[in-house]
Amino acid sequence: MKKLAAILLTMSLAVGMLAGCGGSSAPAASGGGDSAAKKEYKLRLGTHFQEGHAILDATNAAAKLVEEKTNGQVKITVYPASQLGDYTLTYEELMKGTIDMAVISIPSQYDPQLEMNFIPYLVTGYDQVEKAFGPGSYFFEKYTEVHKNLGVKLIGVYSEGFIGLGMNTLAADYADPASKKPQLVRAPNIEVYKLAVEDNGYTSTTIPYADLYSALQTGVCDGWIGGSPQLNYTGFRDVIKYYIPTNVFMENGGVFMSQKVYDEMPEDLRSVIEETFMQEVVLKSYADAQANDLKAIEDLKAYGVEIKELSDAEMQALVDHAKAVTWPKLEGNIGADVLENLEKDLAG
Repeated sequence: MKKLAAILLTMSLAVGMLAGCGGSSAPAASGGGDSAAKKEYKLRLGTHFQEGHAILDATNAAAKLVEEKTNGQVKITVYPASQLGDYTLTYEELMKGTIDMAVISIPSQYDPQLEMNFIPYLVTGYDQVEKAFGPGSYFFEKYTEVHKNLGVKLIGVYSEGFIGLGMNTLAADYADPASKKPQLVRAPNIEVYKLAVEDNGYTSTTIPYADLYSALQTGVCDGWIGGSPQLNYTGFRDVIKYYIPTNVFMENGGVFMSQKVYDEMPEDLRSVIEETFMQEVVLKSYADAQANDLKAIEDLKAYGVEIKELSDAEMQALVDHAKAVTWPKLEGNIGADVLENLEKDLAG
């Protein structure tokens, strides 16, 4: 009986000590908390960019810096070339919280206002990009709200460069927006892209991005819209013959976190992620867009892709046509008030 009493006393003391220590060394994952307990966060980041692309290089650099700044507490593994799925699937996984981060183009099927990042000729020069899309702009504030309602945290809107047409065949009147052309042009599954193709005289088709290379290679489509000179060079230089720098959109995408993942992380760690990706990916992209476009056009030329340059008059005709024909069609999805506020913010 004495031995039994001693054993019970020892067990009681042990339980009391565990209770006094909290019972576990692992902290609860709660938003706004402290990272002092040093819980590790291993995040997966999906992107469609391939090796050699400036945005992928910047993303890799940002991921490395975050790990360094957090002393290894946050480790971000980057999965390039759509390894986690194309951008539409990746965005859906962000909404669910099954992918932690992404640097991707933005699909619009989840909310029509997501198309506001692609308004034809909203910006026509590189010097307008940060004012139009950067932190503090009307666009950024409105866009943050739209994504949050879908369960996605917008960290920043990067700009890759101006978008043109990568083509295998060329219409004689390719520079005339009002002419009817025989080519079938792939557009992303975004209404404004479809309008930009069809309002310029082409027939549009929607082909998943993951299937685009083979579609161009086999002649399923004659060309595509949706990529800057960089993306045409790094991803499609072997399957296009011409590049037309129509500069219809400033190629934008988002640096995202799953809102669920973001809310569960301590505030100091998510601040490091936001600040680092804003500086290394977003703001850097604004500064580098023009140089990257010019370099990629030279790379395309050197590879044998013919660049069909447009005169100032031809470019102005494209701008005027888009504002007269396409912009009124955007009011239903984007909202007349949003379009008006975007123009006012850029002009102010």
